[in-house]
Amino acid sequence: MKLTNLALCLALGTSVALPAFAQDITLKASHNANAEEPYGVGMRKMAEILEDKTGGKATIQVFDNAQLGDEMESIQGTQMGTVDIAVTSNEALANFVPDLTVFSLPFLFKDAEQMDRALSDPAVIAKAQDILGEKGFHLITFFSAGTRHIMTKTPIETMDDLAGLKIRTMQNPAHVDTFKAFGANPTPLAYTELYGALETGVVDGAEAANTNYYAKKFYEVSPDWAVIGWLELVAPVIMGEAEYRKLPEDVQAALDAAGKDAGQFQRQTYRDSDNARFKDLEAVGVTITHPDDSAFRAAAAPIQAEYVTTDAQKELFELLQAVE
Repeated sequence: MKLTNLALCLALGTSVALPAFAQDITLKASHNANAEEPYGVGMRKMAEILEDKTGGKATIQVFDNAQLGDEMESIQGTQMGTVDIAVTSNEALANFVPDLTVFSLPFLFKDAEQMDRALSDPAVIAKAQDILGEKGFHLITFFSAGTRHIMTKTPIETMDDLAGLKIRTMQNPAHVDTFKAFGANPTPLAYTELYGALETGVVDGAEAANTNYYAKKFYEVSPDWAVIGWLELVAPVIMGEAEYRKLPEDVQAALDAAGKDAGQFQRQTYRDSDNARFKDLEAVGVTITHPDDSAFRAAAAPIQAEYVTTDAQKELFELLQAVE
């Protein structure tokens, strides 16, 4: 009778390692976008790099389309251990870590390229990790959720053209105050209700990234697109600090390294996707304007001062501004 590998090893009293049939460590990652969108692409790149760096010892199983919960539920899941990794908008995470409000400020970055450099800066990463660590989170990397512009039903040539318009914003105080400073009437509204609200005139416009604007066909009911770049939307990728510390040290190091590489890859992927949409928008008849942003930046400056109040926020803000 032939002995199995296990029986043979036991019979010989050896400590011969058996071949691994699966990864020793599988981390569950949650995000709320489709698999082919930049969040999903970025997380799969991270899984690929992690597997390579650990020789297959660790991997990431990606759950798309909020299968493990929406952003708030996924953040809570990292605290409870039901979710290992969560990709979340900074706006959602700031409810748990208020000092991260800095990343939600208007015109924080010069442009998407400067944001990419800032989010790769070791000093910025270290400070953000300190802030998150105090609240029980571990920062793996930063993803991008795009450069935000403004859609309306009439062309926006200058900031004055926004006067009195009802513009849908996220339910974020800094965003609301920013659009008040622009002269608009900010109207927080659920994203799922936006198309109908634009169609029926409940709102006159909204802010969004090229990719969202095109994919959701908002141009059908709001065909004017003002390229302002008022916000670079940051999406932290986090893990519960306690769960991170349970990982072997070599896997911790590999995960951090995979996060750094995948973050840069994802941000570049999003920039490429966003920029490619301009031709698509022109093809469907969108009127694209490029208002001078100097008035917008001047109006937004007091918002930055108002929301940078704690020592941690001031230090993070200064570090971000110092990156060229």
